[in-house]
This record gives sequence, structure tokens and C-alpha cells, in this order.
Amino acid sequence: MSIYTFYFRRPDGEVPSFEAYDLEGGEAAVAQAQVLLEQHMSASHIDVFDHDRAVLTCSRFAPAFAV
Repeated sequence: MSIYTFYFRRPDGEVPSFEAYDLEGGEAAVAQAQVLLEQHMSASHIDVFDHDRAVLTCSRFAPAFAV
């Protein structure tokens, strides 16, 4: 398990908040990012980090992709 941090980004690039979850791996992080996008309608995308390593970006307008 690893701590993944999810940074919510607005269309203007601002990061108003973040959430962290202890997850099994990358697939779980993608699924969690998609759930969080549905819950946070002001976010255009979510950047996901595993500690200080960028893992993926999940956009409301495109499929998730690994960084």
C-alpha cells in the first residue's frame, strides 16, 4: 500500500484542495481519481502523486494518463 495524494485543479490551474488515500496501487489510484472528479465538480482535472512522484493526471474531458 502507498499514500497517493490527489490535487484538484480548476480550469485556471489553481489547486484549491487535495486529499490523500492509502491505496493498493496505480489501478486503485485511477479509480479513486475518477470517483473524486465526480464528487468535485469545480475540478477540471486531478493530478495524482505517490509521495513526490507524479503518477497520473485524470481529466474530466479525457481519459486518465500516466505521467
